[in-house]
Amino acid sequence: MQAWRSPILAIILFLIIPIKLVYGETNQSSTNSFSCPEDLRQLTSLLLKDLPQYSNRVIQRTQTANREAGIRNFIVTASQAEFEPLDLPRIRYNQIDNREPEQVFFTVLERQYSNKRIINIQTYHWLFLTQTSNGWQTVMMFSRFGNSQAGQPSTPPRETTNGIIGQGVQLWLKDCRAGTVR
Repeated sequence: MQAWRSPILAIILFLIIPIKLVYGETNQSSTNSFSCPEDLRQLTSLLLKDLPQYSNRVIQRTQTANREAGIRNFIVTASQAEFEPLDLPRIRYNQIDNREPEQVFFTVLERQYSNKRIINIQTYHWLFLTQTSNGWQTVMMFSRFGNSQAGQPSTPPRETTNGIIGQGVQLWLKDCRAGTVR
């Protein structure tokens, strides 16, 4: 009867020890909770670091027609932000919590693979954010698109709040408010 107690004891210890380790890690990580930065510069630094991954997920979900046509788009990198606001006539937008939005400027390098060609596309973004009682929210975004290899000028600005980069920003802000960004 003593012979079977050792293997059973070993199995019980084998099962209990990993459970304690998992719970120990869970309790430890809950004490290191993340809160979305209130400072615009800290927020955009984190946002722009993660933006290519978030935007590439949007591309994977929405660009099936391009993939079927043999065109693959990827966001490679986002620049550091510029915060000097443009002094332009008032732009029409839906105010959130009666606050003036903050202006953030950044560029993104996109790479497109098509017919064995690689095309680098530089995009310029003008993002309007506002801080609310629920955290930072996108007010609107404008973008200009250019092709760095074609030597042609960029397109005129157009509203892109719901474009690939705009959706990437909105998804990141949602995750930031939920405390899942690290």
